[in-house]
Amino acid sequence: MEITYYNLGPQRRLHEIIFAGSHDAAITSGKRNVQTQNLNIYQQAKVGVRIFDLRILAKGDAQEASLFAYHGSGKKAKQHTMHSAHTGKVHNVDVSPGMSLGSTGLKLSDMLNSAKRFVTEPATRNEFLILKFDKCSNWQLIAETCIAILGDRIFKKRGATEFSKLTLQELAGKVVCVFNDKALKEIPGFTLGPQDGILGFRSLKSKKGPNKAYQPDYSGMQYFGKGGTAVSHVFHTKRKKRKENFDKQKKIMLQMANSDDLQSANVLGMMYWTATGLSSSIKHRDDVLWNRTGVHKMGELWRCGLEASIGHQMELERIKCLEWGGKMRMKAFFPNIVMIDFASYDKCKTIYELNKLKDEMLANAYTQYVGEDEPAEPGLQPKPRAAFA
Repeated sequence: MEITYYNLGPQRRLHEIIFAGSHDAAITSGKRNVQTQNLNIYQQAKVGVRIFDLRILAKGDAQEASLFAYHGSGKKAKQHTMHSAHTGKVHNVDVSPGMSLGSTGLKLSDMLNSAKRFVTEPATRNEFLILKFDKCSNWQLIAETCIAILGDRIFKKRGATEFSKLTLQELAGKVVCVFNDKALKEIPGFTLGPQDGILGFRSLKSKKGPNKAYQPDYSGMQYFGKGGTAVSHVFHTKRKKRKENFDKQKKIMLQMANSDDLQSANVLGMMYWTATGLSSSIKHRDDVLWNRTGVHKMGELWRCGLEASIGHQMELERIKCLEWGGKMRMKAFFPNIVMIDFASYDKCKTIYELNKLKDEMLANAYTQYVGEDEPAEPGLQPKPRAAFA
């Protein structure tokens, strides 16, 4: 069974939809405290995942090495001069002989071919995928490998449209590659950019102090969210880990939902329904996150972000709104991306169905704001306090 987002409407923008993300997307093997997924990239895309969290390093020796996904930490790397069969060029590659903690997963080349296959096949040629690269080494080689393997399927951003305002039609049949913006800026002589298919991403969540501001002229992805629970809580029960994650994620989502900046509605919310641990089974903790109570709590967590954003805009007495399908809706911040472990059709379907709930909540909020007796024509401002965006 397949989940197709294009069916939500080709003119839907990224910030208007909710979709599943794969946490440590390529770790399909390893010990119970390392493995995070059962399906490869193509299979995850087929069941409904649209964004993939990837960490890449080179593993091998002076004679032969490959780029792999990893979870943990690699052994000290040595630099070797090596020829890439994918780029056709010679690169200086930092190669690790193995892992000191954790495990490697799928090869980058296999992941890219899987992604390309998904957006090329007739049944899913209107879908999109986002590959998010973070905590990597050999950034230049990774970027050039993405360009070489994906070919005409890599998304090249041209024009001034904000990333979150790209429509499903504009993204149809493309694989979007986004890289840690700070890391890209630190690569000596790096010249690849959005026009080549290499976009940056910015997390607006600060570790300390005020959160970062949304930049309308930034060409890459801007999101708000942070995953992970304290690995030191090794003796927490599975249910306590679920509560710990719920409380942390709720606090994070409410930070952006209660922002006075009306640009917050353009920020992609990233919510993590995962539970990190040091030694216990990730799969066993995940089962508790997705039992009947866990699914209810996930929905409650998602709704609290949108409800808070709606309520805060009402308090400000100024809203932004959008028209879709002949019906007006409030525009608000909410978790667009729900990051999960062990992606499956049932999980992704649960997340996909939040799109209908979101539309209902935003339509009701708009009606409440303007009043039942004040119908608004599409394209016209119903009140001076309401703005279209």
